[in-house]
Amino acid sequence: MSFQVVRKSDQRFVAVEGTTGFSVAPLIGADDGSVHMDLAICTLAAGASTPAQRHAFEESWFVLDGAGTSSVSHLTFASQYGSFGITPVAAPERKTAGAEGMTWLRMRAPQAQAADPNHGHAPADDWIASDIVLTPDETDPRSQWAGQWNEGDMGPRGPLSMPGYHGPNIKSIFIRMLVDQLLGAHQHTHFMVEFGPKDPNAQYASEHYHPFEEAYFLLNGSAHGVLDGEDVEISAGDTVWTGVGATHGFYTTSEEPLRWLEVQTPAPPSQNAFYFPYEWKQLSER
Repeated sequence: MSFQVVRKSDQRFVAVEGTTGFSVAPLIGADDGSVHMDLAICTLAAGASTPAQRHAFEESWFVLDGAGTSSVSHLTFASQYGSFGITPVAAPERKTAGAEGMTWLRMRAPQAQAADPNHGHAPADDWIASDIVLTPDETDPRSQWAGQWNEGDMGPRGPLSMPGYHGPNIKSIFIRMLVDQLLGAHQHTHFMVEFGPKDPNAQYASEHYHPFEEAYFLLNGSAHGVLDGEDVEISAGDTVWTGVGATHGFYTTSEEPLRWLEVQTPAPPSQNAFYFPYEWKQLSER
């Protein structure tokens, strides 16, 4: 499969065996054609905790609802809507929900080995999480691996400029990087994207493809997408995945801005991260 669309109505939460109050709704994984990513929505009931574990993959998160704490290695962070972070490979981690419970988008890369009976997990029974709770703050030197997104982070929209691409083919866009090499990720990236409201004169994302996988979890608005030549309509709560080499392009169809959380894996190269078929078609016709 070259792409996948998971509708909000298709999300199904399943209780995690051996835990209390912890459920996961898988979005994208090996069964969907992905060979690199494991994307899911996780939810904890009030006062519940995830198991203390180490993983054979990177794990990033973005809190969608509720509040609690996220512990990574020797640090514990307060978590609320917009909190994000990364757990490096083999670092012990655990999340605990507050009185409202907590829900987050979880990204793992690379995928755990299919033959591994433990699914890339190892218990961290020898680890005690810090009881000192820090507020995520990218200006605080102690705040490694975590940050806090808020509405004030969103700046003016314009042409796309990011590692691997800058040019005229994607406009009316703003990107807020969340998880990347600066925060400690090496296998993937995780960031916020916003397109402007519906505008017949705007240039959104021309059809293109990548040498890596991408997934988009829509937060606001709606869009028309072309995925490997197939037209699709998507809206808040839906998830879109595109595989390596799968063409895709989007434009906003709502009166409000289109906003999504995007993940990429493997981490994009510093050059030639975007390919636009029409550019190569023009070159062959010259």
